[in-house]
Amino acid sequence: MRKNCHKATYYSWRCMRNRCNHANNASYKYYGAVGISYDSKWDSYDNFLADMGERPDGCTLDRIDNNQNYQKDNCKWSSHPEQMRNRKWCLKVTHDGVTKTSAEWSKDLGLTKGAVWNRIKLYGWSLEKAVTTPKAA
Repeated sequence: MRKNCHKATYYSWRCMRNRCNHANNASYKYYGAVGISYDSKWDSYDNFLADMGERPDGCTLDRIDNNQNYQKDNCKWSSHPEQMRNRKWCLKVTHDGVTKTSAEWSKDLGLTKGAVWNRIKLYGWSLEKAVTTPKAA
C-alpha cells in the first residue's frame, strides 16, 4: 500500500464525515442539513477502508444516487469528470437508450456546452429534437 494513497483515502473518509456531521463545514448545507448521512459502521475508518478500498489516484468519493446516503452499495471512487456528471443540477437526457448530460449531448453535436440545456429549458424543445438537431451552418 502506498503511503499517499492511504492518506488520500483517509482524507476522503474524514471529509465525508465532516460534511455530514458538522454544521460549521462549508458543505454541510448540501449534506447533513438536508439529511444526507453515512452508514454508522463507517464511523470507523477501518470499516470504511474495508468496504471502499484504497482511493485510486485522481478519484474522490462519489454517491451513485445523490438522494441516498453514503454507504457501500451507493458509493464508488470517481474521477472529477464523472463527479461533475453526477451532480443534482446536471440535466441528464436519454435518447435511443443512451443517457448523457446536456453538456455531453452538446459536445457531440458540436455545440456550445449549454446549448442542449437551453434548447430544452429555455426554448421548450422536445428532448429528441434537442439532442438530434445539428449545429446550424
